[in-house]
Amino acid sequence: MTTRRLRIGLDVAQTCQERAGCGWQADSLARALVAAAGQHEYFLYHHFDRWINASTAAGTRLDAPGVHSPLAGFSAEEATACWQQVRAGKTALPGDPDIVQSNSFQAPLMGRARLVFFVHDVSYWVHPGFATEGTRLHCQDGVLAALSRADGFLFNSEFTRREFDRVLAGWLERSGRPWTVTPLGGRDGAAMLPPVEGRFWLAVGSLEPRKNYETLLDALDLYWPRSPRPLPLRIAGGEGWKSEALRRRLESMAGQGRVEWLGYVPDAELARLYAGATALVFPSWYEGFGLPVLEAMDRGAPVICSDAASLPEVGGDAAIYVDPASAESIAHAMLALEADPARRTRLGAAGQRQAERFTWERTARETLQFYRRVLDAPPAFPP
Repeated sequence: MTTRRLRIGLDVAQTCQERAGCGWQADSLARALVAAAGQHEYFLYHHFDRWINASTAAGTRLDAPGVHSPLAGFSAEEATACWQQVRAGKTALPGDPDIVQSNSFQAPLMGRARLVFFVHDVSYWVHPGFATEGTRLHCQDGVLAALSRADGFLFNSEFTRREFDRVLAGWLERSGRPWTVTPLGGRDGAAMLPPVEGRFWLAVGSLEPRKNYETLLDALDLYWPRSPRPLPLRIAGGEGWKSEALRRRLESMAGQGRVEWLGYVPDAELARLYAGATALVFPSWYEGFGLPVLEAMDRGAPVICSDAASLPEVGGDAAIYVDPASAESIAHAMLALEADPARRTRLGAAGQRQAERFTWERTARETLQFYRRVLDAPPAFPP
């Protein structure tokens, strides 16, 4: 098995924008790898293949020995020209890494470097209507390119791995490529921040069809007249896409005191919201992992979530599961939890125990083991 000092490249392109789950995964993995195995050399790529950022100012920065950011100072034009040279085989990727992990559905040609492709989910095939045309094609093209370029595949859940195998009809086994499942971790230390004051329900995620906000708002309309002391819903998430009608409805409900849309919320404020929430209500249609469920549990917030996709895998026995198609199911769960403070306390404690199973230290250790598997195997595509 490979034990030498490795030169590891990490795609952190998505960290340069407002961080949804994918950007946060890339940032957290980079930090965890450096903390767990600082003996290796790391190269953080703030532009990655065709994911070129207008600015890298907000991107992940790690001030540690052996960590480099060779493209962080590049303009979009300079980064585009650099990657064109790399893809054409005219120059090595800066840093000349042994292995590179793609986190943004890019599968570039990189000469001798082995490519590990991280699969967040396959919703763009299973539910194409949930995405914009551009996002759907970006993700599909990236996976199809990875089939002919990646030396190994990482999945964030068993559910995502099964869905990938189902959509691609057993390709993973036939290919013989190494693969493994590496679940995500929580936000270490964030639970120590003081909670946001007041009583409220919390929903987390950008305004997009996959998050199922329309059914959640229907449930809120059912809940409000039935509760003796109804609580407002706070939504932490950016504008997303295909959300024009939803934003109009949110504006109307905000005028009634039922909803407050906070927009994109920075990490520290999001941690405080989780800590202060009566519960996270997360009736998403489809999640590759379901990071908000883990985040809420990590901070002791009870969780009401869908019984669909990966969410039972993350929530275990510590969540209340609802039918995402049924506003009545969601409203009933909210009313029952609101009326039972002892149950809220039990669920919060159970959620924290469940969250302890998911740590970035474990993810980093298993990711490094997988890198060694890939490097010890014959290259899938000799340069």
